[in-house]
Amino acid sequence: MHNPPVSPQALHVLYEPAGFICAFRFDDGAATALKWHEIQTDTVVAPAFTWLHLKTADVKVQQWLEHKEDIPEHISEFLLSNDTHPCLHTTTNGVYGTLADIKMEIGDTGTEKGALHFFLDGSRLLTLRTQALCSTNMLRQKVLDGARFHNAMELFAELLRCLADGFNARLEHLNDNVDDIEESVLSDRRSEDRSELSAIRRQLAELRRHITPERRLLSQLNRLRPAWVPSSALEELTHALDELNDLHLTLETLYERAKLLQEEIASQMSEQMNRNLMALSILTALLMPATLVSGIFGMNVAGLPGLHDEASFLMVMGVMGGLGVATVGLLKWLKIW
Repeated sequence: MHNPPVSPQALHVLYEPAGFICAFRFDDGAATALKWHEIQTDTVVAPAFTWLHLKTADVKVQQWLEHKEDIPEHISEFLLSNDTHPCLHTTTNGVYGTLADIKMEIGDTGTEKGALHFFLDGSRLLTLRTQALCSTNMLRQKVLDGARFHNAMELFAELLRCLADGFNARLEHLNDNVDDIEESVLSDRRSEDRSELSAIRRQLAELRRHITPERRLLSQLNRLRPAWVPSSALEELTHALDELNDLHLTLETLYERAKLLQEEIASQMSEQMNRNLMALSILTALLMPATLVSGIFGMNVAGLPGLHDEASFLMVMGVMGGLGVATVGLLKWLKIW
């Protein structure tokens, strides 16, 4: 007995695309991992919901999302776009947008910024990214470790906490660098401190450009309080926003510290330059009388005294030394030195 040939449609269902990262179904808070073919055939009935995490660069994922009937076409186009600016859009029964996140690996682009596109409604959380991001990786690990979520908004709130944790870890690393530089500045300043602080301030400014618009957009979502979101989930969203607000305060404080340290280094450099100029000016003042005397006696003119007297050299040197001592006394009296 021969098995019937497998149709292309069946192959599309059975084989997982490379862009499929993970999927979970949550029943009564507990998560169950799903395969790609289960996503195609599974029907979710409230209060159960799903989380599907995908890569946008996969052609099969793009085709699947384009033909997904329960996701409007304009939302599908947005989720597959390359826009990296934080934004938030609301619909009658859901919300979609872009979150700025920290990449797990910087790679060839040299930037830490990554973009996470998401679509959230009462029955699912759909996230898409191009490169591996810290927030979704931490959230997936928490789900695998047994964390329980009773609705999609609770899961989204935990995603925001993971997002804050990723930014916070980066800030802690920068804070340690600032502490080292501060100790160096207050003890024995290193020549590379200024360039290191400049690099830290650039990174902090970039993080501020990421966090500030996200706080504003997510606060707007919290104020709208969509009717399809349970009140308990809105409280979780509020707590997650509080963590982002605390992160913003930490960022601003660290930025001000770096700015003040950079100003302190500039002040130290200016003070050192003034000391060097002062020493050079004093040395010039001390040598000025001796230079004048040596210049006079170095003139090749007739009638110059002491040309035939052996004691003349010692006399001239004594006059030069005496003028030097008198110059030192004058500088001390004027409190210049």
